[in-house]
Amino acid sequence: MTGIASKRTSPLLVGAALLAVYVLAVTGTLPFGHNIRPLFEGIGPPPSYRWVKPPAAFASGNVPPKPNDTDIPMGPTGSQLSGAQSEDSQVTLNLGANFLSPHPPDTSARVHIEPLDPSTLAPVPPEFRPNGNAYRVTFTYQPSGAPATAFNPPGGNIVLSVPLPPAAMLYSADGRTWTSTGKQTVPGQPTVFGPFNAPGLYLGATHPQAASKSGGGSSGVIVVAVLVGALALALGFFPFIRRRVRGTPAKKTAQPAKKAAKKRRG
Repeated sequence: MTGIASKRTSPLLVGAALLAVYVLAVTGTLPFGHNIRPLFEGIGPPPSYRWVKPPAAFASGNVPPKPNDTDIPMGPTGSQLSGAQSEDSQVTLNLGANFLSPHPPDTSARVHIEPLDPSTLAPVPPEFRPNGNAYRVTFTYQPSGAPATAFNPPGGNIVLSVPLPPAAMLYSADGRTWTSTGKQTVPGQPTVFGPFNAPGLYLGATHPQAASKSGGGSSGVIVVAVLVGALALALGFFPFIRRRVRGTPAKKTAQPAKKAAKKRRG
């Protein structure tokens, strides 16, 4: 009887175990503001954001980004069509041809990208709040090392990866004041696009209520977890209910057969 009982309850136990694991995964990450995708969506979370100064919840395991340089070739009319990327891959520059004016006898220009903590810079406009790191972009001619000061817009565009839903891209020439220069985004993607017309500081921005919105997303994930759990439990109960339904008619038909046999013996 013990073996039969274990066979009947094993699907239920499996369903309950799946539910418990998923609910623990959801509730364990809610304090950090991350949404857990449904079990059937995607193959994994995006790479972790790399902070210059991470919030306390993300300090463990954070890898601070480093400054880096990229050299772009110069031609007779100026810099060639090129691009550059930050060391943490969270900034991408696409530079048009002749963005930098020629500077003979220099043969290249160096793009320097430096990640910064936005709290060390001027406050952003009140309708925004910082969204990740700020990045300072500067240019120098090589091999002379002379700073590049003559630019020919439109220079190209800049793409920032950000940790929270993006609202805009901010620009500052000196870190004292910010202006919104672009708000091109891709739905569902943590990136923001904007024009790149001059060196300076670039920062992604989000709305002040973005944190509460992300919390609402967590509530939606809880609903998904409940639905998945209900499905798991239903699958676990199904074999047990099916056996009960099949067994009931057998008992009812057995009773008239016993009565008929008793009459014949009588």
